[in-house]
Amino acid sequence: MIKENIQSQIVDALKAHDKLRLDVLRFILSNIKYAEIEKKKDLTDEEIISLLQKEVKKRQEAIEMFKKGGRTEGIEQEENQINTIKSYLPAQLPMEDLEKIVNEKIKNTPNPQMGQVIGAVMAQVKGKVDGSTVASLVKEKLAKA
Repeated sequence: MIKENIQSQIVDALKAHDKLRLDVLRFILSNIKYAEIEKKKDLTDEEIISLLQKEVKKRQEAIEMFKKGGRTEGIEQEENQINTIKSYLPAQLPMEDLEKIVNEKIKNTPNPQMGQVIGAVMAQVKGKVDGSTVASLVKEKLAKA
C-alpha cells in the first residue's frame, strides 16, 4: 500500500513540476525496489516503514555533519527530504505513552536487564518510535530504579 501510494505521488509530483519532491520519491522507490530484488520478494508495509526510518536517520546524520562542518547550504534540502519521507511514516508515539509502556515493562520484568526491556518495548511500539529513543529512556529509567 505504501509503495503504491509513493508511485501515485510520483505522478502527482511530475504533474505539479515539484522537482524536490519528485527526486525524493524516486529515490525512495528505487531503494524499495532494490530491497525487493535483494530479498527476492515484495516488501511488506512494515519493511517499507523500516526502510523509510533508516532514510530519515541518514538525513538527520547528514544534517549533523553539515552543522559540524559549518555548512548551511545542504541543511534545508535535507530537512525538506526528511519532511517528505516522514509523510509516509505512521505517526510517532507521544513520549508520555512511551514512558508508560517502558515503566510497565520494567515493572513486569523480573530482574530487568536493559536488553530485555528494550526488546519488550520495541516489540510493542515497532515503527512508532525510534530505537535510540527507547534505549535512552530505558537506560534512564533503569538507572533510577
